[in-house]
Amino acid sequence: MDSPQLHAIGFDAPTVEEIITKAFEAGVRGINSAPGFAMIGTYTDPSGARLVFLQREGESVNTTAGLVAETTYRAQVVRFTDLLARVALYSDEGEGQLLIQYLAMVDDPVSYPQHDLQAEGEYSVVKALQVGALAIDVEVFADADAFYASPESRAGELQLTVDTLLSPGLVGLQAAAISPVEATPTMLMALTVERVERRTNALTGVEFQYVIGRSAVELSCGIPLDRPVEPGNVVFGTWYGTCSSGLWDEETG
Repeated sequence: MDSPQLHAIGFDAPTVEEIITKAFEAGVRGINSAPGFAMIGTYTDPSGARLVFLQREGESVNTTAGLVAETTYRAQVVRFTDLLARVALYSDEGEGQLLIQYLAMVDDPVSYPQHDLQAEGEYSVVKALQVGALAIDVEVFADADAFYASPESRAGELQLTVDTLLSPGLVGLQAAAISPVEATPTMLMALTVERVERRTNALTGVEFQYVIGRSAVELSCGIPLDRPVEPGNVVFGTWYGTCSSGLWDEETG
């Protein structure tokens, strides 16, 4: 199975289809009344790992990974495709300072009307947007000094920092170099580990690392066990940005 974002949170199996079958057997929470969609749903594992299912009428099911994140921010969300959004995170002080913007996968698209990314003033406001990231292709450094001493900390003439969080998809959209359907939620990010907890994905029995760390902002992250980390480490590389309004965590009536 070649799906690094699923691997990051322990959804390991010979095929994605096997994971999907297990998830539906365990119980999927969904909505089947959203206009244009045959289904929008999730399987939320006790570990916090999440599978997201989306199906348009007459099309196959789109499956991706998400994470129940502890870290939340005031945010403006512009969802511009079925699952992709531009998120702008703000501080809690006063009117709120813009902290960072990037592209992320939303696990609950029904929480945000779809907007035109180019239109001014079209966005959804979320008071506590859960923000996370799943490791795709990362390298672990002992600390900040080790990161700065490595060639990976430089991109040409640019010196990267331990606060680096770059969204190539957003840059491409802003430059009109790519179309919205070509954009992805992948990020180039350095993350300093603050806390790490080994969790077991109940669906598969596979362990992964649930990490709270700081980049340009604090994030909740999923990192596979084959990249062991501890507090103080700097984890750098390609990540998959995720976010959620918390819809799937609300109690049902």
